[in-house]
Amino acid sequence: MSDSFYSPIYLRAYTEKTGKKPLAQRGTTSGLDEPSPLTIIFDTETTTDAAQSLRFGVCQIRKGETLNRTVLFHADEISQSDLEVLTGYAAEHRLELMSVDKFRKSIVVKLGYFANAAIVGFNLPFDIARFALSHSEARGDPMRGGFSFAMSGYKSEPNIRVKHLSASAALIDFAKPAIQLTGRGMRKRGFEAQHNRGYFFDVKTIAMALTSRKHSLKSLAEFLQVPTQKLETEEHGGELSESYLDYACADVQATWECFEELKRRYDSHGLQTPLHKILSEASIGKAYLRQMGIQPLLKCQPDTPRESFGRIMSAYYGGRAEVGIRRLVTQVLYCDFKSMYPTVNALMGLNRFVVADGYTECDATIEAQAFLDAVSIEDLQMASTWRQLTTLVRLRPDCDVLPVRTKYSKPADKTKDNLTIGLNHLTCETPLWYTLADVLVSKILTGRTPRILEAIRFEPGPVQEGLDPINLFGRPEYGIDPNKDDMFTRLIDMRDEAKARKDALQQQIKIIANSTCYGIFVEVNRDDAPKPEALTLYDAGGNALEIASTALEEPGRYFNPMLASLITGAARLMLATAERLASDQGLGWAFCDTDSIAMAKPDIMDSDEFYSRAQKVIDWFEPLNPYRNPGSILKIEDANYNSAGVIEPLYCFAISAKRYALFNLNKDNDPVLRKASAHGLGAFMPPYSEENPSKIIPKPVYPLRELGVNLWQHDYWHNLITAVLAGDPDCAPLNYHPALQTPAIRRYGATSPALLRWMRCFNDGRPIGEQVKPFGFMVAPMARTGAWSETDEPEILADVKRGRPTKARCWKPIAPFERDASKAAEQAFDRETGEPVPVEDLKTYAEALALFHLSPEDKFENGAPLDQGPTQRRHVNATEVALIGKEANKVGVNRPGNPGGN
Repeated sequence: MSDSFYSPIYLRAYTEKTGKKPLAQRGTTSGLDEPSPLTIIFDTETTTDAAQSLRFGVCQIRKGETLNRTVLFHADEISQSDLEVLTGYAAEHRLELMSVDKFRKSIVVKLGYFANAAIVGFNLPFDIARFALSHSEARGDPMRGGFSFAMSGYKSEPNIRVKHLSASAALIDFAKPAIQLTGRGMRKRGFEAQHNRGYFFDVKTIAMALTSRKHSLKSLAEFLQVPTQKLETEEHGGELSESYLDYACADVQATWECFEELKRRYDSHGLQTPLHKILSEASIGKAYLRQMGIQPLLKCQPDTPRESFGRIMSAYYGGRAEVGIRRLVTQVLYCDFKSMYPTVNALMGLNRFVVADGYTECDATIEAQAFLDAVSIEDLQMASTWRQLTTLVRLRPDCDVLPVRTKYSKPADKTKDNLTIGLNHLTCETPLWYTLADVLVSKILTGRTPRILEAIRFEPGPVQEGLDPINLFGRPEYGIDPNKDDMFTRLIDMRDEAKARKDALQQQIKIIANSTCYGIFVEVNRDDAPKPEALTLYDAGGNALEIASTALEEPGRYFNPMLASLITGAARLMLATAERLASDQGLGWAFCDTDSIAMAKPDIMDSDEFYSRAQKVIDWFEPLNPYRNPGSILKIEDANYNSAGVIEPLYCFAISAKRYALFNLNKDNDPVLRKASAHGLGAFMPPYSEENPSKIIPKPVYPLRELGVNLWQHDYWHNLITAVLAGDPDCAPLNYHPALQTPAIRRYGATSPALLRWMRCFNDGRPIGEQVKPFGFMVAPMARTGAWSETDEPEILADVKRGRPTKARCWKPIAPFERDASKAAEQAFDRETGEPVPVEDLKTYAEALALFHLSPEDKFENGAPLDQGPTQRRHVNATEVALIGKEANKVGVNRPGNPGGN
């Protein structure tokens, strides 16, 4: 075993705002039931500088499917030449032309707010921020942390509020006007006018929810095969022309057609939840639960003890992602578990809890210890064993192998000073809660049986009344009856059936399955208050503590941490079982990631023997299959097969968690990429595209979509693996494409007031038309620092005679959005001073990526940058136990030897 690693460990806690009713107990809708027949579809075109200010916009007003009017609107400060082009185009095409002020008042407010029109766009937050009169920070739950955009200077007219949720979703509504909406006579009679929150449909959001893929308008129009496709143009920022106006009008028409097609697809689900409430795949999952009449835990059992939530959340850890063989080329068989989370749901019978009217807890200490003493890995081959895992246990870890959340990197390495979860040996004086599945992992991997201090078993209550059968997409063959079906197995069976009949609905069924089986049960909505607010914190010891914090966390509607903890614990047990079985067969493992594992061939074993033994591991899981289609739940992934469907030797090069590549070797022993990770590379904008490929790196043999990366990422891995195969794993020259010598750029988006404040110094004193605005997007080059810095100029050093050395200039570069890195670098300026940043002070892609291949696997021994070979689990000695929230905000500290959790 490795030397001890002394560190604090971190547990999730549960907090609740004092006196606030949970979301599950509040109403699900607000405002009117549905929009009027009117629909507004718009798009804006902007300047190409940092401000991205409005130039003009195009808007369609439709009644039903009929186009009533098309409007061109323009910025207040528009050049005479642009105005003349707009005027001529409007006259020729019989379009209305108006100022942006009139557009806000007569269309957005008059039709969108007072006439209840549906408001449709692609990436609505950006467009709303372009035509808004002004902006401020939004106030009040749930929009705090977002923006409020003024549509006029009158209190009788509402602002539009927008709060960023993710790269593809935002909350958008009309704020309540700052006047009394209800007349005095109505108020005397007890009536109150209903405030219209509006109906905002962001096509980008809906597309992500329904297709489970990020789309641009161009890719979405192609994917949906709508009649109007997005046109190409090179005229952004140039002189206004008729062709550019054609381009803008086509964008709006394509947006409308995509919206109509997505709406048709959503309507096929037959869900009661209105489309404008669909913000993600999880929204669809929740809509189906609601459609079946399944009530959330905190609705049917509102008095669920929050002390219990404190214990359960302390036992919550996410998916397991680790590297077992580091920086060595290893032959593997890459496998993944079929629908991991639905599968463990089904094996544990957790659907009983989903449809139950709450649950109860009972002491199971004696039974849990007896089970743990007697259970063997052979017992895990029986489905009945998994149904006994709905238990939480408390133990004092004594070198047991358990999930440990801590800061594995050295404190001096500030760039890596983050919390990571590793499956490691743990010793801790303070008793901790884990799922029974996690404790069972320790037994099957170490051979030692942990000692349980306390155990709590969860039992489902009676089935909820009034549950309704549903037919997905209105088709009887895709029916689910929650009164008798296990929802999780039924969804996967339906997907298999759809796949067999080549039904295009198989992808949508997969989305429904994934969105109902896990994430919604651990959904916590984070909010940052401007000043500390009173919260009640429930810790692992079952104590309720009154604290004050600006980090507010509200459980989602279907929040049920018991299910989330059991599901992820069982998934980790599934992976550990595969690891143990592989070890019993004399095999290693190169990496694992949530639901997948790459079993590794020892050097002394031939391939036939390797495949034979790996197949025994796969076959072992066959009795655990809960689905109609026979076979093992551990599947050989497609990446193992060549184009003829024959298994071909597959090799792995893994650096650290989620940073790996799988490849074959061709007849010349050159790598042929089969699957790769973009983790750590995805933050960079592509330095080049498929139109400008490398002249050195061979073209991908397999489609990039199958590989999971784009072209430049494929090339990076190909180049690295080529260097490794040539015997140089520590240095892979990044000279295979000239674009790698250009400044590295990443995206920046002003998606919150906090992020917009990055540009405060730049914005101060500038007219609003020249300021960076909410939801504006730019590129962020990287300043050269440390070894890459070239600011230690001789003339500066010569002036230093005594005292502290002169500090090197620390640039904070930013640039207007530009996909071409060289052009972006030429426009780079310091976001605090506004000064131009010299190109030579910007880090290139080659410099930014120079150490990527040495990324450490800190959670394990033998995981340092230059280390190679098998990693070993650390022995973590907990020096203290700290409590954290969703995003690692520290909310309290436990000390060793204080099981009360104060």
